[in-house]
Amino acid sequence: MNYSGRAPYHPTFAHSDAQREQFFFLLFIFMLPFSRLPLLDNNLFGIQGFKPFNLLSGVVLAYLVFQSRLLHATDKIEQRSIRLFLLYFATFTVALIRSIPNAPLLHSRAPNSFAESYLDFTLSSCVVPAFYALPFLFILKRMCSFQELERITTVICLSILSLSIAFITLVLMNPSVLLSGSPDEMTDLAAGDSRMAAGGINELCATYFGIHYNTIGTIYICTIPLLLHRALKRGAFWIVPLGLSLLAVLLLESRSALVTVAASCSLFLILRRRFVILVLGAAAAGVTSFLWIGPTVAALLSIGFGDSSAVSADSLLTGRVEYVWAPLLNEWTSNIGLFLLGAGRYGVVTSELWHTGALIQVTHAHNAIIDFFLDCGVILTSVLLVFLCVGTATAWRVGRRLNSDLYWALFACIFGFGVGMATEREIFPTAANMYVFPIIAMMINLARLRYLDFCRSLSSPTNCLTRCEAP
Repeated sequence: MNYSGRAPYHPTFAHSDAQREQFFFLLFIFMLPFSRLPLLDNNLFGIQGFKPFNLLSGVVLAYLVFQSRLLHATDKIEQRSIRLFLLYFATFTVALIRSIPNAPLLHSRAPNSFAESYLDFTLSSCVVPAFYALPFLFILKRMCSFQELERITTVICLSILSLSIAFITLVLMNPSVLLSGSPDEMTDLAAGDSRMAAGGINELCATYFGIHYNTIGTIYICTIPLLLHRALKRGAFWIVPLGLSLLAVLLLESRSALVTVAASCSLFLILRRRFVILVLGAAAAGVTSFLWIGPTVAALLSIGFGDSSAVSADSLLTGRVEYVWAPLLNEWTSNIGLFLLGAGRYGVVTSELWHTGALIQVTHAHNAIIDFFLDCGVILTSVLLVFLCVGTATAWRVGRRLNSDLYWALFACIFGFGVGMATEREIFPTAANMYVFPIIAMMINLARLRYLDFCRSLSSPTNCLTRCEAP
């Protein structure tokens, strides 16, 4: 019998292709904390930008572009999310384009952070950060079911477990790094001790992970509430990963990470009404700090207290006010062009105060909002603050309606990142905030799932959200 129709195994091939797509994406998510490893940061065959992590990112991007209609939205929530993402990315692109002419200046002042040629600068400052923002669109378009969101959560937690094991092992193999004191960059540079700022834990992180210790601290800030969620929901298996991650944060000697992780985890426990666990956790933290006063805890307890026992904003913020924020804000507000439009990406490094001694030679302002103002000016900063306020209020309102453990865990992650913005982090995509993008996309998709259930309850399929599946 002749048959001229389509091959009967086409659905199987489509399902297999969707599985490969998700596999590469989940591998991409798992590799995020290790993207700067020296082994993965070398160019293959001597081709600039031809690195293993970049190639993996390219595969994920190809799946997203060729198997999704990026600008086609199935509901209002997705439509608004895509528009806001495009606005964000356009702002980032404009700021970066404005900084390209400054590439030689940036390299001369911070040769270890910026490439000298215009092409290398563009690749490292635009293409790679764009890959960090890629998970937002992929999750929004391709992974919308609750099972898929749980799968992403599991991969993130396993990735952080691997990071914690690797970091703790390295510290145990190099115990001398714990004797170097807190590696707080602001305090050490303000005191003129460049050796301390570059040594200890920070040197260990840079050597083996290729990133600053504060970047690892931000990774923990953005993910530990997810581990706490799993430990409370799934039981004993996830208690060990949570404990190892908390130990890694303690050994990291980052005061901001330690305080912020404690605040975000406390918020999650309060939102889920786990007051007994909150009290037990606080008691365990108190006993630990009493029995073992490590460099981080000792420095944390002494913040703001000098020989005269005086407390000031500058001492509480370890030199950021006097040596970073005040001189930069004075310079930008005295120039109408800089005040309104900023100096473009990495505006801090273009400061005329760079070699005067009035400014610590840092590549970002150690405050996300101030850093964005220096790059983009007061107009866009005002718009950013409005979006942050509206977004926070909306996320809180949606969370109260959903009453989902996973949603509140994701909310606690973003809350921790928001708190950390006061002394670190950045608004534009970097290695430090790479987990922010998938987490926000997961929050949005949880809200979309609720909208789907609401539509189904009204029995109006024409208004319902279409589930994201491979075409």
